Amino acid sequence: MRPFLNALALFALLTSFQACKKIIDIDLPPTDSKVVVNSLFTDNSPIKIHVSKSIGVLENIFPECTDATVVLRENNIITDTLFFQSGYYYSHIPAEINKNYALEVIAPGMETVFCEDYIPEKVLLQNYVCTDSVLIDEDGFIINELKLDFDDPAGPSFYEVQLSANYVTDNNFTSIWFKKNSDPIITSTGLLDYNPRTLIFTDKMFDGKHCSVKIYFATDTYADYNLKITFRSVSESYYKYKERLFAYLFSLDFDIISGMSEPVNLYSNIKGGYGIFAGYSTDEKIITVSGK
Repeated sequence: MRPFLNALALFALLTSFQACKKIIDIDLPPTDSKVVVNSLFTDNSPIKIHVSKSIGVLENIFPECTDATVVLRENNIITDTLFFQSGYYYSHIPAEINKNYALEVIAPGMETVFCEDYIPEKVLLQNYVCTDSVLIDEDGFIINELKLDFDDPAGPSFYEVQLSANYVTDNNFTSIWFKKNSDPIITSTGLLDYNPRTLIFTDKMFDGKHCSVKIYFATDTYADYNLKITFRSVSESYYKYKERLFAYLFSLDFDIISGMSEPVNLYSNIKGGYGIFAGYSTDEKIITVSGK
C-alpha cells in the first residue's frame, strides 16, 4: 500500500499547486534597451553577426536591429563596413587566424557598443582512435572511448570537442551523450554536471606539451556509423561564454520538487551592450565505427 499512498500524496501535492494559483500584476520600471551582438566567427569565412535589442523581463518580443552601422577593424585598422542580409550582418572579406578583429556597432537612438577578439592558431589532431565498448554504465549504455593526441603551443590555450554521428547506410544522424568521463583534463573544468553538448577544457595541466586526452561517450545505435570529431582551438572569450552557457541551459530545467535552479548570468565581452563576439579555428576528422 505504501507506493499507492505515496502516489496519492504526490497527486495531492500537484493539485494543491494548481488550486493555489494567483495572478499578481507587477509594475516594473522601464529598462533602457541596449544593443545585443552575437557572433562566433572562424577563419576562411566572412564574419557574420546578429544584432538585436535587449528587452524587459516581462516582454515577449524579439526586436532585431536592421538599421545599424557595423564597422570592422582588423589589427586596429578600419577594413570594412558590414552589409545586412537575411537577418544578419556580414563582412565582405573572410577572417584570418591570429588577427585581432574589433566591431563598432552604431544603432540609431542607442549607445554605441564595442567588442573585439581573435581567431587562435589552429591546433591539429595528430592521432585519433575510437575504441568500442570499453564500459557499460548502470543504465545499460555501451560506453566508447575516444583518444585524442595533439601538441599544445606555449601559453594559455582553450579547446572544445564536439562529436556527431550518422549512419553509414542512409546518412541519418544518431544521438551522442558524453558519459563516464574521468580524464582529469575534462573533469577539472567542473562542467560535466551540466550535461554539456560539447566538451571544453584548458591547457593548464599540459601547457606547451604533448597532450593525450580520453573522452567517453555513448550512442543509441547498433549500426555502423561515421563519427565526426570537431576539434576547436577557441579564444578565452569563447571559452568563458560556453562555460556560463552550459550552466545557464542546465538552470532552465525545472524540477517540481526541488524548484528552479539559481539564476546564471551569461558571459559577455560587448562593451556598452550584451552578447558575445568570439573566434575559433577548427580541425575535423571522421572515423567509421562498426556497430555492436
